[in-house]
Amino acid sequence: MPRLSVDAQLAKIKKQRAALDKKEHDLMSRADNKELKKIVALIKQAGLTAQDVTAALRGSKKRQTTAKSKLAGKKVPPKYRNPADKTQTWTGRGRTPAWVAELYELGKLDKALIK
Repeated sequence: MPRLSVDAQLAKIKKQRAALDKKEHDLMSRADNKELKKIVALIKQAGLTAQDVTAALRGSKKRQTTAKSKLAGKKVPPKYRNPADKTQTWTGRGRTPAWVAELYELGKLDKALIK
C-alpha cells in the first residue's frame, strides 16, 4: 500500500477533524442541559481526551492479566516418594522427575504414592 503524501495526510486529518467538530456540534445542539455544556467546556479547558473521561467514569481499574491460584507460592506436601531412594519426593507439580516417568511407564506409580 503506497504511503500518502504529507498533503494527503493533512487533508485526511482535516476531514476527520471536521467530522468530529460536526458530531460535537450536533451533540451540543441536542443537549438542552446547561450542566452538560459546562462539563464539556471544562473538559476542553483541562485538555482531557474522551479516553480520559471514559476511564474516569469506569473507575480506571487495572485489569489483572493473569489469575493467580490460591496455592501459588505456597508449600505443598509431597505426593510421591521414590521407592528406590527415599530422599527423592515429588509434589505432583512442575516438571516430572525421571523416576516418576519411569514408574508411570511401568504402571507402578501407585506404589510411590505417599499415604
